[in-house]
Amino acid sequence: MATKKERTENAFYIKDLREHSRELFGVRPEVFDGALFHTEKNRITKSEAKKLIDQFLQKEVK
Repeated sequence: MATKKERTENAFYIKDLREHSRELFGVRPEVFDGALFHTEKNRITKSEAKKLIDQFLQKEVK
């Protein structure tokens, strides 16, 4: 049985995720920037970043 620590996802520096945004999330760095614009953290997990990117891409343009 996996412990809680083993299930915890690693957090990465946002700048490092941005550098590899095409490979990791299939989006350009500019899209990554828009999706994480209001994030105040320095580090974030890949799944948190993916969730923010998906939400950003679903927003209606007005």
